[in-house]
Amino acid sequence: MQKKNSEPLPIFVYSSDYDMDLGPHVFPSVKFGFLYSRLVDNSKFKKHKFVEPEPLTPQEAALVHSRAFLADLNSLTMSNRLHRSELPLNREIVDAFYLASGGTALAARLALESGLAMNLSGGFHHSYADHAEGFCYLNDVAISVRMLQKEKKIKRALIIDLDVHQGNGNAKIFHGDNTVFTFSMHEQNNYPVKEQSDLDIGLETGCRDEQYLTLLSQALKEIQEQFEPDLIYYLAGVDPYEHDRLGGIALTKRGMAERDRVVRDFLPGVPMVTLLAGGYAENTLDTIDLHFQTCEVLARFR
Repeated sequence: MQKKNSEPLPIFVYSSDYDMDLGPHVFPSVKFGFLYSRLVDNSKFKKHKFVEPEPLTPQEAALVHSRAFLADLNSLTMSNRLHRSELPLNREIVDAFYLASGGTALAARLALESGLAMNLSGGFHHSYADHAEGFCYLNDVAISVRMLQKEKKIKRALIIDLDVHQGNGNAKIFHGDNTVFTFSMHEQNNYPVKEQSDLDIGLETGCRDEQYLTLLSQALKEIQEQFEPDLIYYLAGVDPYEHDRLGGIALTKRGMAERDRVVRDFLPGVPMVTLLAGGYAENTLDTIDLHFQTCEVLARFR
């Protein structure tokens, strides 16, 4: 397994087709394009590569998802398996999920080659093998893990999920699988109904920077003592931000940056792929600022 260089330049994966029209929806899908534009227009990122993905195939999605679920999704049938997505169902949106999930698979491969990569989408951690949930039709991380394991590129993966909502889909899909360690640090009294991750930290509503960062550091130390991954998936949701509409954690922008630094510097010899995951700030520009800040931290500009 190729190890990361001491300070690798993150490679970014993006397609303009990530952007999808969700209508009047709390999920700010415009963030994908705005984040990409901000990165390519910033001189600090002129040395960084931006790569366009290919969509997943249905056969690749079937490494995780059930045949019945994929049949409904691919035929645009709003069944009991799909309605909990809380999303519209049309070809544009389904294609965007296949493409963004392909972006996660590509970013994971690039991380193995170069040490660090980021998909400017992804982190669809509420999707189960047999049903959609919480703005998530496909579970991109789970599919990527299974693809790389099937290809024998990795044996063991660590999922660090710092979205404000528990990664219930990943927890369920990988429950009892000792090749994948699922860690979720989330607001306890919030969506969704909780599954059992390998390590869960359910935070009290109103948790602030100092307590959050202490608990995160302690958790990562605990993980380091019991699991040796070949690849890290970091779901860098920015909804723990203090002004998020769907979260009750109270991290400042400075605290969010420190959170990203803590993860960036954890296990520096292991490749890492980062996903955007959630973010629903009262001002969408704050969501874009926070995702951009994550990119800056990964690139060691912060």
